[in-house]
Amino acid sequence: MRLSDWPLPYVRVACKQCDREGRMKIAGLIERFGPDREMFVVREKLTEPGCKRENKKLPCQSILPDALLVQAIMEPDESKVIDPKLIEDAREWRAKR
Repeated sequence: MRLSDWPLPYVRVACKQCDREGRMKIAGLIERFGPDREMFVVREKLTEPGCKRENKKLPCQSILPDALLVQAIMEPDESKVIDPKLIEDAREWRAKR
């Protein structure tokens, strides 16, 4: 998924190894990285350099905590939503668009 496809007004990233978490506005990220940059690249560039993991030989374990919500928002067939608990939230986000 590209940055310009991300339906939320922000992107949250978190690292499971060092417990850091942050939230950035999508508009600022598009300005910084461009609209066509893939989300996995953005996630990596935002977390890898500052990751405070103890063992630097292991990769940063950053994640996009809202990825399942985004999947639910983007999926037109609700029967294919990975986490059905997010369907109601996804409906609300879709209504805002």
